[in-house]
Amino acid sequence: MGRRRVAQLLLASLLAGGALVSAPLRALAGERPPGRLLAQATPTQPAQPRVTAPGAVRLYVPFNAGGESDASARNFQKSALRSLEGRGLEIIYLTAEFGGAAGRTVQEAPPDGGTLLLARVASLAVLPAISPRTTPAWSDLTVLGVLDQAPLICFVRAGSPFRTVRDLQAAMAAQPGRLRFSVAGPNTVQAIAVRYLLSLSGLPADAARPVHFNQGTQLTQAVLNGEADFACNTPRSVLPLVEAGQLRPLLTTAQGRLKALPRLQNAAELGLRDMQNLQAWSALLGPPGMPPATVARWRGILEQVAADAEWVIATEALGAAPRIRAIPDPAQFLRQQAHFYERLVTLLGLQQ
Repeated sequence: MGRRRVAQLLLASLLAGGALVSAPLRALAGERPPGRLLAQATPTQPAQPRVTAPGAVRLYVPFNAGGESDASARNFQKSALRSLEGRGLEIIYLTAEFGGAAGRTVQEAPPDGGTLLLARVASLAVLPAISPRTTPAWSDLTVLGVLDQAPLICFVRAGSPFRTVRDLQAAMAAQPGRLRFSVAGPNTVQAIAVRYLLSLSGLPADAARPVHFNQGTQLTQAVLNGEADFACNTPRSVLPLVEAGQLRPLLTTAQGRLKALPRLQNAAELGLRDMQNLQAWSALLGPPGMPPATVARWRGILEQVAADAEWVIATEALGAAPRIRAIPDPAQFLRQQAHFYERLVTLLGLQQ
């Protein structure tokens, strides 16, 4: 299967799940109520959400409720509400156009600080590189800050014959197309990570076959269940199963060693250049042209969130690191990520 066909299949898998869900969250209760399906959204004409809390800040999330972007948004919402002086903060899930509709909605909103985007690496760096016409780039918006960041862990089942990355590479080289890897959307960092691993291993894009799922937790479970042979995912769904002896980690894209898995080698140690740039992160952005005073107000709120011990604990519970203070120049960080994925998408032949 050629690279262009792989990209088409991956994009089709995400298109099948494009829908709009809006759910005002009970932030003070710390729980996620069920979302309400307001309307089906087509790739070219997303439905317009109805905001049920007049005056509330609208925080658009480009992925469905229940995933890591949702968890990051809810963590931020709960902490930020303490600084909004009763204004309220409503989360709106807008997944149409592969998540691009959320970015465009924020891009077209008034720059008054009342409409924001909870962007993920997939929606703000990968998708613009794959399909530039689908979604605005980071530079088309006002960058407020990077919230959190998590490395990937590539893994197999505990009973797998593959004990190292070299074992996995050798098996794919010996029998191309036999092994399966699980993915949850074409423009996810997890899917790109496997494609890049194949490329760095000198293997063609069809050396392993993708198995498609709707959410990141499902792709981890697929490996556990034997529906896939390997995958790469964030620590949130991988670490508990590694600690339970059910999954075997092969590598991490962490900059150093993971505290929870100090013996696990990182990509650089294994000679897999640049894979450490593959990180899952969340960022907060607003419409272009936000007045300096409005930007300063939101960055002040981010500082208060960063100092909130409850937010730090909740973020780390997701297997992510708090990054509001650790990345003092978020625009430079997003610029570097955008350039990395532009090069990577070209290398892997995933442009649309």
